[in-house]
Amino acid sequence: SLVDTPTNGDTASDTGAGGEITGCYATLNPLDKGSGGTLSNGNLDYTSSSSGSGTIRGTIGVSSGKWYWEATISSIGTSSIGIADQSLSLTSELGNSSQSYGYLSDARKYNNGGVSSYGASYTTGDVIGVALDLDAGTLTFYKNGASQGQAFSGISSGPYFPGLSDFGSVTTWNVNFGQRAFSHPVSGYKSLNTA
Repeated sequence: SLVDTPTNGDTASDTGAGGEITGCYATLNPLDKGSGGTLSNGNLDYTSSSSGSGTIRGTIGVSSGKWYWEATISSIGTSSIGIADQSLSLTSELGNSSQSYGYLSDARKYNNGGVSSYGASYTTGDVIGVALDLDAGTLTFYKNGASQGQAFSGISSGPYFPGLSDFGSVTTWNVNFGQRAFSHPVSGYKSLNTA
């Protein structure tokens, strides 16, 4: 059972463990995705399409604060995970604009149309964590609880939304914005919810 409810039910402290706060949590947005991908499991599972490239964004955007979420891969193609503002075209990939940032499955990072080496590659069964610190303007990714190092700095403006992208191949993700306990919580970062 999840702690997702349509109203903010308590004033408990969010330690960053996930599954602690009763409130309305982010999900993946069926109205804010490229064509071809499918959603299931209350819009927490996303399977991308094998035709073309595309992005799906989450339902809650943030402009300040420290936020964390995770996604587990149950099947893998060429894909990326990260954040984007509303200016990124849904037929494009995370990182193909100045205001979107992605961590690719082949161990590269992607921003403003440019890629460079970053962290480790990831595959089926891996849990990828996204730690967004908009007070410091940084974005760090985790693989199975291990930090891959700061990927980006100087992030400003916003609001930024969680995002997943595919590059013409099928990937299935299961996301957790804190509706349940995180597999690898990061201290000091909050779940993505209205409370």
